[in-house]
Amino acid sequence: MTEQFTPDENAVLRPYVTNTERPVFALRNLPEEVVAVLFAYYSRSRDSLRRNLLKLIQDNDLDLERRLAWADVGQDDLSLAKRKAKDFHEKWVVGYGHASVAEHAVAHLAVEDVSIVASKVLEDTRLASFTEKSTRYVVFDRDKFYREPRIIASPLAALYEDTCRFLLDTYARLMEPVTAAIRTETPRGERQTDRAHDAACRAKACDVLRYLLPASTLTNIGMTINGRLLEHLITKLLSHPLTECHRIGTALKAEAEQVIPTLIKYAAANAYLRETGEAMESLARERLAGMAPVEARAVSLVRYPEDAENALVAAILYGYSAHPLTQIDERVRRLSGEEKARIIDEYLRRRGPHDPPLRALEHLTYTFDILVDFGAFRDIQRHRMVTQTPQASTALHGYSSPPEMARYGYADLFGECMDRATSAYGTIARDFPREAQYVLPLAFRKRVLFTWNLREIHHFVQLRSGRQGHVSYREIAQQVWRELERVHPLLATYIRADLNDYSLARS
Repeated sequence: MTEQFTPDENAVLRPYVTNTERPVFALRNLPEEVVAVLFAYYSRSRDSLRRNLLKLIQDNDLDLERRLAWADVGQDDLSLAKRKAKDFHEKWVVGYGHASVAEHAVAHLAVEDVSIVASKVLEDTRLASFTEKSTRYVVFDRDKFYREPRIIASPLAALYEDTCRFLLDTYARLMEPVTAAIRTETPRGERQTDRAHDAACRAKACDVLRYLLPASTLTNIGMTINGRLLEHLITKLLSHPLTECHRIGTALKAEAEQVIPTLIKYAAANAYLRETGEAMESLARERLAGMAPVEARAVSLVRYPEDAENALVAAILYGYSAHPLTQIDERVRRLSGEEKARIIDEYLRRRGPHDPPLRALEHLTYTFDILVDFGAFRDIQRHRMVTQTPQASTALHGYSSPPEMARYGYADLFGECMDRATSAYGTIARDFPREAQYVLPLAFRKRVLFTWNLREIHHFVQLRSGRQGHVSYREIAQQVWRELERVHPLLATYIRADLNDYSLARS
């Protein structure tokens, strides 16, 4: 699957990437601004990072030869500096356990041709930065899906491959007719250029058809992460039950060792992570035996502060006083509703369009039980300033159906795709219960527990309910707001929720 380069191209690339033949590699000798551009291309380009880098060099957009020539002048001094840095890290990180030092060493890692399943494991890293291949702006290749090795080595290989191919073939085959149907259904706006209208129609088609993509579909990710977090991520991957995650963890360590070797030297499989997961799965089956999951709403607010307004007012006043919280709490309880509303209003009303609320809102937390299709989970999981507990992907909760499939005459074909995936999942899960998830399309739903603080809810709802969002997670964001408004209407008033509906995501 990995792209091949000519000898001349390899010669150009070698100073800037740790390898040119494997899908996981590190970047080096590149300015930070260039790295940011190259990772940004993942969201908009079908080409690999190395191919885009070649284009930048060949188009003379980068003057890297001068940079390398300058670097070569002082190689002795550079080697000495690197050796001193290594000695320092050995002493303070390895010898004394000052792991925070490792946060100042950053690795830019490209992870290409990994499944959407594995991408969610990678991106479950709170303080790293990721840019992933977009299901809205990039049409995925019909032949690029992960061949799970345990399944491929079994008699179920043909069923697995045939199901993934059928889903991706259907996705590719419908792209043009669905785009044409959207173009016919939604005329160009008065101020919209033909190019902008075509792009909006194609983006909408991608949004509709992404429900068909199997979770085995291969994607690309650009990751910027410090050494401390990278060591933990590699440890997590090497301890994960999926074979693909082991391979990614091994590859990440091998490539990152070429740029920050000291800081990740102890990353290895961890018995606590591995064995605890297995033990808790067994206990959950035992303690919940005989209890079938009941139907529940897509978004349920299950835990929230009972005395939220008083708690928020006290937290606000605390930062501008010298009193202990217990004393402030007592005074706040004696304030009138009007007085408390004024304090909250003064704290929030001056916000500009891009200003987050001030931090007193973080003292209030809300827990939501959310049933969401995997495609939308793929997006909202990136809100990492939240505590997330996802359940395993399964066919148990059914799937979401975009209304456009019926409107354009493809309801039967869509249903056939879902039925084939459900059947294949059930058959494969009997022998490979963990690996069977690779065959499920992004339309299938899963449960996730989200605990947000009120400040982060402001950010999530404003961003994800907006006009440019995918309809699936827009509905989730809108329902989150409605649930909060149900219990705390005054606090919900200040959250900028877009409750409108739009025919096209972009105009």
